[in-house]
Amino acid sequence: MKSEIKIAITALEIASCWEAISILRPMLQQDQFISQIMAMQKEGYHLLYIQENEITVAIAGYRIYSMLYAGKMLYLDDLSTLENQRGKGLASHLLAKLEEIAVQENCVSIHLDSGPTRTVAHKLYFKEDYTISAFHFYKKM
Repeated sequence: MKSEIKIAITALEIASCWEAISILRPMLQQDQFISQIMAMQKEGYHLLYIQENEITVAIAGYRIYSMLYAGKMLYLDDLSTLENQRGKGLASHLLAKLEEIAVQENCVSIHLDSGPTRTVAHKLYFKEDYTISAFHFYKKM
């Protein structure tokens, strides 16, 4: 049986996602986490999560927007699973849900960025038919 995927909307639901997301984003501050997510939700961010025994074990954060080079897309900001829950197919389950959402929203693609050292994540993306299409550049201000 597949685990139920929920959308974190309330402060309590968002707070339950802290451990899973902090593994991926260790620079975040827990005392600011809920307000950050709520501010991002106003910008179109959605936070999906899976719980087992009332513990959030995997999360996926995404947005939908359009860009000239890609058209309407679902952009996957965050995908993380608790370390002791990896290998159970939770991330693949979340990616499948994101594909459903992308189709429902008439997106032409799903995009994500992944750090060059995250080779385990890259294996998952390749397995799920994602392709490396660009280098990502940034400049701190």
